[in-house]
Amino acid sequence: MQENAYEYPEPVWQLFRQTPRAGRFAPDSGTVLVGEARTPAADSVLRLELLVEDGAVADARFQAHGCPVSIAVGAWLADHSVGRGRAELDMIRSRQLIDTLEIPEDRAHCAFLGEDALRHALEQWP
Repeated sequence: MQENAYEYPEPVWQLFRQTPRAGRFAPDSGTVLVGEARTPAADSVLRLELLVEDGAVADARFQAHGCPVSIAVGAWLADHSVGRGRAELDMIRSRQLIDTLEIPEDRAHCAFLGEDALRHALEQWP
């Protein structure tokens, strides 16, 4: 197992190492909402894809380019979105990501990145 040499918080490290739901949906997957956000200063990009069926997220995927915290935020959002409707997802804010993933304040921009990607995806909700 790879050592956590930079001492990332355990929730971040686990999601970074496992990256559940990483990837993209095939073009013919159905109604896929796509949200993308970037932070040019930190050179990070997060793409979140939500497959919506019957008023809820049936499945989700993410792609991230950035530090382990950015990747963990994408993984958490994708995993946490499954089974939820728009109203529940609308309530997710960067503070929840910071608290849940134990993100240090100097990496808070990663949580904002996640919130922005989620907001952009939800703007397309049918």
